[in-house]
Amino acid sequence: MDETPTFLQSAVTFLHRFGEVVGNLILGALYYVLLGPVALVGRLLSDPLRTRRPADSSFLPWQEENDTLPEAHRQG
Repeated sequence: MDETPTFLQSAVTFLHRFGEVVGNLILGALYYVLLGPVALVGRLLSDPLRTRRPADSSFLPWQEENDTLPEAHRQG
């Protein structure tokens, strides 16, 4: 048998490598096209450091249930 690769074997090898490259390019493009806008919108709308003032106050009035030290110890 002849050990030299035939044209068909060479074409299959080339097309396999070409398909891997094109597949990675397409997946990368889809990643940026689909996930990029979602990430930008999420970043623009989120406030992780809570620098914006809330629309309503989260202030809770003081409850005078444990003003003394024995009452404070009793709550745990």
